[in-house]
Formats: sequence, structure tokens, C-alpha cells
Amino acid sequence: MTRRRIKTLAVLSISAASAALALSACSGPASSVAGDCKPKHADLKTTVPGKLSIGVIDIPPFSSYNSGKPSGIDVSIIEKIAADECLEPAYQPATYADAVQSIAGGNIDLALGTIDATEKRMKAVDFSASTYLDGMGIATKTGATTVAELESMSKVGTIDGYLWVEDLKKILGDRLVTYPSSVELKADFDSGRLQAAVDAYGVQVGQFKGADGVNVALANENPDKRVQAIVQAPEAAFPMTKGNESLKVALSEGIAAQREDKTIERLLTDAGLSAKLGKVADEQYVVPAN
Repeated sequence: MTRRRIKTLAVLSISAASAALALSACSGPASSVAGDCKPKHADLKTTVPGKLSIGVIDIPPFSSYNSGKPSGIDVSIIEKIAADECLEPAYQPATYADAVQSIAGGNIDLALGTIDATEKRMKAVDFSASTYLDGMGIATKTGATTVAELESMSKVGTIDGYLWVEDLKKILGDRLVTYPSSVELKADFDSGRLQAAVDAYGVQVGQFKGADGVNVALANENPDKRVQAIVQAPEAAFPMTKGNESLKVALSEGIAAQREDKTIERLLTDAGLSAKLGKVADEQYVVPAN
């Protein structure tokens, strides 16, 4: 074997060894984000080390699973937090029916999708700091912006299960029609069978974007004392593993930072929503069980 051949093999061996060491160095918990990443909270614990397991409910513009390529306001918020904590987001589809159960069962760390902090949910999960208000929207072709204006209409529709439904029933009586989902509600509004549609404000802004003659108002900007949900609006937050204080601190501090630097306000307005949705209470409002 020639001296040149021996030298060449030696260089190749050193290169291979260096590559192996590099791969080994990147196999730690934060390798998917950055080999030398330093998390803001070194004691942070998650279901799968190095990953943040996240359930994504489809409710644009807040969150959409998009066949494994999630997008939306909540996704932008959580991805910044995950990057700061050197965690790789691991997404999976979720629904309002199974999100809390999946968290309580240890399958995911948290869920996204305008999920209100409520006493009932807090029996099974904890919540991060609030991200934004869950506003009530009023869609009409008359430009109505208040509950009082709905009283002069013959038929108003809304979605069964929302916090404002019972109060609206007391005000509107049998003129209020309830629907199982936004799809049926919008179909009847579009057909002219309803004079107004009451739904989540964020959902309606997306639904009626570009629709001629349709106005979507944030009812919370003109609160009516007869409807508690717009006097004291529910606050959306990230439901997360109960008892995981390290995760709660990391999420809450990350959200607070994005409120402080106006990131959340910018995300809301970029989606065509009112900046006022970002005005959450200093102390998180938790919807009472009754």
C-alpha cells in the first residue's frame, strides 16, 4: 500500500469519525430545533422528551391542521414558544369532542383552537395564560352591531352550545333558531331564511370575507348587560396536561411576551380580526360551571 493511499484512508477515517460525532451530538432532545439550542426553561417536561405534542382543532383563522401542515393564529403563537424552548412541534388532528380527553390521557401536551378556559374543563386539564377573547359575532345585511337591533328581526340563527344561547333565547324567544354547526347556520343565512347569524366572531370574519353586502360586527364592542358572554367574554387559552407546572409556566410566559411585544395583536389584525380581541383581563376569566 502506498504512502498516499495510507494518508487518504486516514483522512477518510477521521472524516467519518467526525461525522459520527456530529450526528451523535444532534441526537439529544432539542436536536430537531438546533444542536446548541438553550431553552428558556431547562426544567420543562413534555409527554415525549424533545417534542411538544399538540392537538389541532380546525377553526380557521385560529388553527387548521391542513393535512399535517398546520397554520393559524394559535399555531404561530405555539411555534414561537416551542422554538424558544428547543422543542419540535408534533401535530395531530383534534376536535372539541376529544381534545381534553387526549390531554388528560397523556396522548398530547396541549391543544389549539379557541378553547375557552372553563371550570368544567379545569377538572381534567390546566390552562395556559389567555391568548385572546372568544368574541360573539353578528352577521347581517343591515349593518346591525348590537343585540338590541336583533330584537326587530323575525328570525335570528346561532349555534347550539355557545354561552350566549340561553340569554338570547330569553330576549328573542322563538325567533331564535339554533343549529348544530356553522355550516347549516351560514346556509340558511345565505338563503335569506335568517336576517342575522350569531356565531364566533373569528369564524364569521373568515366565512364572509369578500361577501357583498354582509357586515360582521364584534358584539363585545357594544356589550348588552342581558348577555353575559359579551359583558364578560370567555377567554381562549391552551388546555394542557394537568399538574405539569413547568409546561404551564413556559406557555404562560411565552404568551405574555407575545402580548407585550404586540405579536398577538398583529396576528389578529393580519387575519382581519379586531385588535380588541387581544384585550384579555389581567387575571384570567374562567367561565363558571353554572
